[in-house]
Amino acid sequence: MKDLEQRVCAKFSFKLGKTFTETFQILQQVYGEDCVSRTQCHEWYQRFKSGRTSIEDDPKCGRPYTSMDDDHVEKLLAVMRQIRRLIFREVAEEVGICKRPCHLILTDKLKMRRVAAKFVPRLLTDALLIHEFLTKHEATIVPQPSYSPDLAPADFFLFPKLKSSPKGRRF
Repeated sequence: MKDLEQRVCAKFSFKLGKTFTETFQILQQVYGEDCVSRTQCHEWYQRFKSGRTSIEDDPKCGRPYTSMDDDHVEKLLAVMRQIRRLIFREVAEEVGICKRPCHLILTDKLKMRRVAAKFVPRLLTDALLIHEFLTKHEATIVPQPSYSPDLAPADFFLFPKLKSSPKGRRF
């Protein structure tokens, strides 16, 4: 967004008849550290000098991802709910898309990450994983009280004193 704003300023400065050096100095004075690089400013100045009127970027080459639509996201989510222990290639083949869009959908759109060869939502914490594991293996779960400094006040003072005695000794 800042680049577009600076391009507008560079175009305005060009239309006023300023030289490239004057234009760049004005941009540096106004934007300071957020100013575009000298090279980038020069490229845009040359574009305006050659007759370009648009400040927008040129369209990128290459084919855009067509498999990032909601239909593919729903298919991918359904596959992941059925079998979580799949690799990207298998998931992509199952849904019928390439590996890269499959990875982008899982990580960016569905906010999932791989944990122990299994895709899980990012919000799933280690405590929930442990609780799920213990429940699955029918282990008894003892409820733990929340941490409070008054439950173990000695811990705050004990460890620094323990560390100070071996300080500087070689083992």
